[in-house]
Amino acid sequence: MRGLQMIVNFFISLIGIILVGGFPVLLAGLNENELYIGEYWNTVQDIVYAIFHPSELTYVIIGGHKERDLFPYLWDPIVYSLTVLLSSLLFAITLAILFTIVSMLFSEKIRNRIKFFFYVFESLPDILIILSVQLALVFYYKKSGILIFEIASTYEEKAYILPILILAILPTVQLYRVSILLFESESRKDYVLLAKSIGLGKLFILTVHVLRNAIIRVFFQSKKTVWFMLSNLFVIELLFNIPGITRFLLSTFSLNYSRSPFSQSLFLSFYFTL
Repeated sequence: MRGLQMIVNFFISLIGIILVGGFPVLLAGLNENELYIGEYWNTVQDIVYAIFHPSELTYVIIGGHKERDLFPYLWDPIVYSLTVLLSSLLFAITLAILFTIVSMLFSEKIRNRIKFFFYVFESLPDILIILSVQLALVFYYKKSGILIFEIASTYEEKAYILPILILAILPTVQLYRVSILLFESESRKDYVLLAKSIGLGKLFILTVHVLRNAIIRVFFQSKKTVWFMLSNLFVIELLFNIPGITRFLLSTFSLNYSRSPFSQSLFLSFYFTL
């Protein structure tokens, strides 16, 4: 029953994205106090047709006039962006859990100081962290001649490690805040007190019993973190010169709406179906 509900929700979301994708055409005549209803339905039909005939899709870069085939070109930006995004998410979850377990080994006084440090660090602007790391690597390279990580993607070399690490920094802090609260809540429950009373070590209790009960809720909370990471993905792609999906979508998201209805629908589906 739950699976059927998910399928229904997916199709409702898809229909909504298709209908919203044609809104710019519908509202293009507001300056003349007119709604282009006929053109709107034609655009919706074009989007539906494009979904079932992807091999015929083309795109035009903003400011350009030449149409290019969308597939298979689009797969590379999608794979690149998803590789960075999902790797960053897994890395952030792993680090958050690791920091949480280590923090739980300390006394409550020290743990509060650690949490305060993370809260302060989370208030730093994302772009400040990205630029600071890039400048630090450039400075180290100029002094030592050693380039630790690629600081930007080129045609021959793609940057993976540094964008993944940078994108994972603030999500790690967010997930740490969630996981430390869950671990502290679990540590006050009866089964933890029972485990302590029979002589089990603190690290064993945290990694075997508490982690098992808290990790599911951490994953549930990570959905909000994904939204946050998506909002930063474009900044990462821009500053690291990554030819990813968000840069591609924005480069084809022309103000001439009638030329790019499918790009708009693709833009919406990328952000609202992940």
